[in-house]
Amino acid sequence: MASIAKLSIRGVRSFSPNDDEQVIGFCFPLTIIVGANGCGKTTIIESLKYAVTGSLPPGIKSGQSFVHDPRSIGQSSVKASIKLRFTNTEGSSMVVARSMEVSQTKTSASFKALDGTIRTVNRETGERVTLSHKCTELDNSIPTYLGVSKPILEHVMFCHQEDSSWPLQEGAVLKKRFDDIFDSTRYAKALEAIKTERKNYASQAKDLKAELEGLNSHKFAATGFREELEDCMDKISGLEDEIKHANDDLEKENAMSLEAKKAVEKIHDFENELSFKESDLITQEAVLEKQKQLLGKDDLTDTHTYQQLANMLREMNDERHGNQAYRSFEKKEHEYQDIERLIEGFRKEANYLNSRQGKLEAERDAHTNVLRARFSIMEEIHKRHNIVLDSITQDDDDTFTQGTAASRSTIFTTATSISNVITPEDMDAFHRALDAKNSELRYELEKTKKQHRMDEDAIQREILELQAKKAAIDNDRTRNNSAKNQAIRELTQISSQISSGLARVRKEHVEEANRQAEEFAKMRDSMNKNPRRGEIASEIRVLEDRLKSISTTIEQDSKIRDQLRLRFNEQSEIDMLERQVSQEFDVLNDLLRDNEYLISSQGEHPRLTKEDPIAPIEVLANNVRNKMIEAQSDYDRQNSRVGDIQKKVAEKNALLGSHKQRCLLLQLKRTQLLGADGGVQKIKSVIRAILRHERDYIDVDKYNENTSPNEILKFIASQVTSFQELDEKPEHVTKIIKRLKRMAKNDAICPCCTREFKDENECNIFESKMNELADPAVSELHSMANKKANNIRETLEKYENWRKIINENINDHLECTRVIEELKDVEAIILDEEGGGHGSLKEMQSEMKNEEGTLLEKKTRVTDLQSLMTVVSSIQDAAKRVWEKMGQVKEKKAKLKYQFIGNVDDPRDLKTVEQDLAKSSDQKEAAYRQTSKLNNELKDLNEKVSRITNQAAIAERNARDKEDAFKRDQESSRRKDELNDELKKLAEEDKELDKESLPLRTQLLQKESDRDRMRDDNARLDGSLSKQLKEFERDADKLKDVNDKIDQYLLSNKEAELSDVVKRLCNNANDIRDGEEKLAKMKPELEDLKKQIEDGERRKKSIRDNIDIFKVERRVRKLEEDIQSCKDQLSTMGGAAARVKYETAKSNIQQLCNKIERFNGRMQGLQEQKRILKRKLVEPEYRNVDERQRMKMIEHETTNIVVTDLDKYYDALDKALLRYHGMKISDINKIIRELWTLTYKGEGELDSFTALANITNIEIQSGQDSASRANRSYNYRIVMYKGSTQMDMRGRCSAGQRVLASIVIRLALAETFCLNCGVLALDEPTTNLDYDNKRGLAIAMAQIIASRASQSNFQLVIITHDEDFVSMMKQELSSQTGFSMPERYYQVSREEGHDGRFYSKISAVDWDDL
Repeated sequence: MASIAKLSIRGVRSFSPNDDEQVIGFCFPLTIIVGANGCGKTTIIESLKYAVTGSLPPGIKSGQSFVHDPRSIGQSSVKASIKLRFTNTEGSSMVVARSMEVSQTKTSASFKALDGTIRTVNRETGERVTLSHKCTELDNSIPTYLGVSKPILEHVMFCHQEDSSWPLQEGAVLKKRFDDIFDSTRYAKALEAIKTERKNYASQAKDLKAELEGLNSHKFAATGFREELEDCMDKISGLEDEIKHANDDLEKENAMSLEAKKAVEKIHDFENELSFKESDLITQEAVLEKQKQLLGKDDLTDTHTYQQLANMLREMNDERHGNQAYRSFEKKEHEYQDIERLIEGFRKEANYLNSRQGKLEAERDAHTNVLRARFSIMEEIHKRHNIVLDSITQDDDDTFTQGTAASRSTIFTTATSISNVITPEDMDAFHRALDAKNSELRYELEKTKKQHRMDEDAIQREILELQAKKAAIDNDRTRNNSAKNQAIRELTQISSQISSGLARVRKEHVEEANRQAEEFAKMRDSMNKNPRRGEIASEIRVLEDRLKSISTTIEQDSKIRDQLRLRFNEQSEIDMLERQVSQEFDVLNDLLRDNEYLISSQGEHPRLTKEDPIAPIEVLANNVRNKMIEAQSDYDRQNSRVGDIQKKVAEKNALLGSHKQRCLLLQLKRTQLLGADGGVQKIKSVIRAILRHERDYIDVDKYNENTSPNEILKFIASQVTSFQELDEKPEHVTKIIKRLKRMAKNDAICPCCTREFKDENECNIFESKMNELADPAVSELHSMANKKANNIRETLEKYENWRKIINENINDHLECTRVIEELKDVEAIILDEEGGGHGSLKEMQSEMKNEEGTLLEKKTRVTDLQSLMTVVSSIQDAAKRVWEKMGQVKEKKAKLKYQFIGNVDDPRDLKTVEQDLAKSSDQKEAAYRQTSKLNNELKDLNEKVSRITNQAAIAERNARDKEDAFKRDQESSRRKDELNDELKKLAEEDKELDKESLPLRTQLLQKESDRDRMRDDNARLDGSLSKQLKEFERDADKLKDVNDKIDQYLLSNKEAELSDVVKRLCNNANDIRDGEEKLAKMKPELEDLKKQIEDGERRKKSIRDNIDIFKVERRVRKLEEDIQSCKDQLSTMGGAAARVKYETAKSNIQQLCNKIERFNGRMQGLQEQKRILKRKLVEPEYRNVDERQRMKMIEHETTNIVVTDLDKYYDALDKALLRYHGMKISDINKIIRELWTLTYKGEGELDSFTALANITNIEIQSGQDSASRANRSYNYRIVMYKGSTQMDMRGRCSAGQRVLASIVIRLALAETFCLNCGVLALDEPTTNLDYDNKRGLAIAMAQIIASRASQSNFQLVIITHDEDFVSMMKQELSSQTGFSMPERYYQVSREEGHDGRFYSKISAVDWDDL
């Protein structure tokens, strides 16, 4: 059982954050905490509430005011801590520690809750375990350890004073608090969640049903598609076999065609070869004649043999003859080229040397400029920095003297006279002078800086001494001010504590107060000895024993009443079930009568009996089911037959559609092929062009637009060959004329008529004419030859272009021929299918229509039987319900017969027991009234004693206060005089310090001003020297860079290189001049050798032409022999028979190809149908439809089961909540009635009229909202009874009644819900209570403590400022028995801390000091 043991507080509200923790220990069964208003009592219950729930007090949102204010103690942040030791429900001791921090800025404060810890002891090992938690985790875990909910902790156990009257607040607040306490919201949310889930699942089941129906239809359609697919695949297999047979026949025909084609091609090849050789023979004869004509007189074939001419050509090619001149020419030419290459090399070298010379001269000029620049830099450095040079003798005339203007003049004048060339000795001297100047400048700078530092250190030491003296005076002044402030604060405090002159306590006042206290003490002792108080207590105990006996009797009679009510309820349920059985049996008969026509139409006549209503209905259901199954089987068979016919019709439709589609495709293709831009039209246009071109020579019967492209190609090939044999070139005319001229010149005869020329003049005229004929510009022979050659070339280009067009479009022509033949076949098939013959589509559609009519009749019968089966199923369900309820009646009767045997020994019936319970309740109420009367009498006596006791205590306290005030006044007066004297002394010391500090301040300001002025002057001087040094170093670096460039040039030896380049250029020019003279001498020799070679070449060409004539003659003879041989072989081959055989095979192949094309077209239609079916089967709605239908059916059934189960859970939880809520409200009201009767005293002894005006009882009423069960919630209100009148208590009771009612309700709630943790804290319970009600509350508290003292974890914590109420509690507790009084109570007060501020302190006080 859980309980609280100890609480420690630091830094919360008025508790000090720097002193020790304030600790309070909680006793069993009572802990009282007393203190004046504002001393921090409520902080204790706030700390308890924060420790166990983490909730801040009312009105505090961010928590800053819950922690001690940092501004009040002069700090930027304050940390607070609360520790609570408690015992959890398992009996283990635990400590929860929570920390907080408030940080204060200039304008705002921030609150931060730090992580908390829980400490406990491990039972097994005995070790102390500390667990760190976040705040939210602690808020959730600690209520679990205490065994109560967080709302109980907040609103019942540790309720804040400002929130203590919540039971009588407005309805919304009251509803929220009670809903939290009962945890109604959670259960209402559970009901709502169950309803929402049930709704979701019901909707899901509805959706699943719709999806299942869709899947069923998809499954049926998919089955039909699969059957169609199998049939389609069978047909495809049959067509593949037919195509295979046709392909086998085609292979045989192709073999025969190939054999015939080879024979025809062989004959054709012989014919082509013969034609080619004949044309070649003609060509060679023409060539032979042309060559002889061109040679003219150079023709040696008549006078020399082939061998002689070959020997002559060989001798001319020999080294000793024609080749000697050629080799001499090559040798001279190579020598000439070598000299040219050598000259070219010399020229390239000259270009390079010229470029190098220019570059070196540019570098020399740049070096000269650098020398001038160095001289200028040195002169500038000498002028700017006043360089002093050492005395160095360069020549006999150049002497440098140190430190004179003449030295500078000598060195720079000398340098100018020798083109700015300065000797190395002069440069060394200048560099030494630069180094000396650099050292001098650096030494000057360092010396100046050192002197400045020494001066500044000296004045700084003087300033530090003055500052030290001033700081000592300031410290003395600060110490005096602190002492003065402390004295003034103490004086102010003393003045506020000392009483004014009129109200100052004197010694006679103290003596008078002591005398009054003694008189009141004597009166208190006299009244405490009154014997009537003990008699009343004895009478009350007797009445309480009687009340316990009556309560036991009521409890036993209640159990007997409950059992009798249970028996009555069971019998009522049996009677109700029997009535339902009778009603539902009548409903069952009504159903049979309403559907008698439907049932009798199927030959069924069931008869019901009350003893067994289920058997006839089951027989009826089985018979109807069997008939329905038989009708369904007939329907399925007929449907299958209709499906088969539909498949065949679909197949016919698909095939016909495929043929029509194929026909459209073929027509479209034919249109495309025959289009204006198609290949067929292009070939026809070529044929027309050929016919126009060859209209005078071509056979129009053989060649026309319908002629095959192959025949046209053969014709084009023959024409191209014939035109190629006509070798007409203009060059031949020129060659022939040249030969004629040579013949005329050599033989002096006319080569055309063989007439001798008369003289040389005639020969010249002939030659002139020949030259005119050889000239292409004026020769008619050339013009005719060019024209003829152009005509032949253009004709050949036309034929080649026509052949190209035919070859490019011949496939289109062949495809068009095939498409036209196939289109004729497809149109014939379509005409057969649409004609209506046997097996046609029209006949099959008529058959399908008849079968569909039969199917509709069978479907009507199945539908009727299904409707009847639905009716019979509903009748069967009604019969089953009747049968089940009959079984329930039998079962409940048997259970009722054996359940209550021996359970109730009392012979009374339910009415007698209820009457006895009413009598016992009246007796209990009478005992309560008698007890209340005695309590009122005892209360009057106790109140009198309490009043005298309070007056005595007040008198004693007044005497002690006056005596303490008298002593304080005397001590304060003495201390005030001492402080005044001390203040005067401190004022004198301040004046002395002011006199000492004034001259020091003046001196310090003067010294600081001098130091700053000296620093500025030193900084300017140091900057000037540093600038001079930097400028000098920058000029020296610049001179060094120039010297580096000069040295680099001198080291590179560029002057020597320049001289060498000039020398090489002169040599190169001489070599070029010698080479050019050699070339001029070699040119005439080369021209002579070249002329000799050309003459030899002309002679060799003439011999080669004669040899070529012999070769052509030999080739002509060979062609004549071959032509005769080919003619002999061609006559023995039988060409006509082979062509007939080839044409027959070709026709057979074409027929087989057409047949295969038709099969392929049909196959294409079937394949398309197959693809469509497969595509449908893989569509989302048909893919895996069987498995999806099965899974969806399972999901639908399980969802329906879930909906049913959720309905059951909802009803069970709703009933349990109603029963639990009613029991708890009843228990709470019972406790409230007892406590109200015990505590509320009203007007004391009342007459009948006043009794009606007083509150006789209060109770909590809860009513369910008008909303549905799923949104079940309760409205709560506190009502009071005045006599028999009930009314709302809120707004109709006094402040004291409201406080008392709130305490009573919280006590009742604590006793009902705090079984595991019996802790209850009451903060200022007597607020607004008059004396009588405070007395009644004290009595009730004492009795509650006495009755609950046996409960091991009962703890009542009372926090109050009312010491009278505490005295009442002490008196009442002393009169009770069965428990031990606590040794002490706790007092909270404001006491001064170490820092002079007042903080809350908790101290334990013995009861005797109260």
